[in-house]
Amino acid sequence: MQVHLSMLDAVDPRNPSAIPLVLTATAPQHPAVQGDFRDIAHTVRPGTGAASS
Repeated sequence: MQVHLSMLDAVDPRNPSAIPLVLTATAPQHPAVQGDFRDIAHTVRPGTGAASS
């Protein structure tokens, strides 16, 4: 499963970014993890530019 998120640059909105999120799972695993992947994809937000640890 793959999702592409489109986000605009706060400084220059003419410069959008596409962020790919990819779920890698075997066919038998897919039904069990697709809901979690969808939940995670919904939490992705632009950051402040600070590195995360």
